[in-house]
Amino acid sequence: MMKPKKLIALFTIVAMSMIVSCSGNSGESSHMHDGSEHSMEPIHVELSWNPVEVSVNQKVVFEAVVTQGSETVDDAKAVLFEIVNKNNEEDKQELEGKLSGNGTYKAEAILMKEGKYDVTSHVTARTQHSMPTKELTVQP
Repeated sequence: MMKPKKLIALFTIVAMSMIVSCSGNSGESSHMHDGSEHSMEPIHVELSWNPVEVSVNQKVVFEAVVTQGSETVDDAKAVLFEIVNKNNEEDKQELEGKLSGNGTYKAEAILMKEGKYDVTSHVTARTQHSMPTKELTVQP
């Protein structure tokens, strides 16, 4: 049997360890709420490209305009354009969108084959993710 002084010392060490480990999480829990300054209203992504009618070997500028409510989003963590040939899903491009201002992110590409493509903009911003997809037809 343990002596009372040793038992009290052991209890004190265990209690102090629990207090220290619980208080050590305070920074982590506040980190989890860092996104709270942003609205929980969903982000909206308007995907487009220019020119609207695309031909083979023509430069295309892909554009994603990101908003949240009436506010433009200039602080997206990631904007990625994925262009996939519908006839050959291995024929795909991934382009990183760069901020050009006013919530607009752009990337350029040249499509070498005619056909139908799925264009998806993957946008991660303000703890949310949006990935609208549109069909693009590349003419000969």
